[in-house]
Amino acid sequence: MKLVLLPHRLLLAEVETLPQGALEAPFFALVQVDGHRSVVLPESLVPEGVNAEGPFRALAFVGPLPIEMIGVLGRVGSILAEVGVSIFAYSAFETDYILVRESYLQLAIRTLKEVNYEVETSPSDTLQ
Repeated sequence: MKLVLLPHRLLLAEVETLPQGALEAPFFALVQVDGHRSVVLPESLVPEGVNAEGPFRALAFVGPLPIEMIGVLGRVGSILAEVGVSIFAYSAFETDYILVRESYLQLAIRTLKEVNYEVETSPSDTLQ
């Protein structure tokens, strides 16, 4: 299975309203439950002063992945948990994304490659 590292440094933030430019962002995720709104956005779009965590980097499974496919996130989550890397995940219509704290990105990529996942990065990616 192949994953691709997306180039964006992302933050998870609690917001009252969507930040300017959110809908046009190269990566944007929104979860709203009981009046609480969390977004994942490139750090440049997250307003100052909001409760935020990160930076994170996203690894996208090369898809499309059928919705019936079982265990994809569970396997990767278990593999990374064994080396102390936590993830949070988002699923889209055609694929899944795992977000890893940037400080653990190099360990996550190395670990996935050791168990035969292909991870595509770009030469411009700075892996800490």
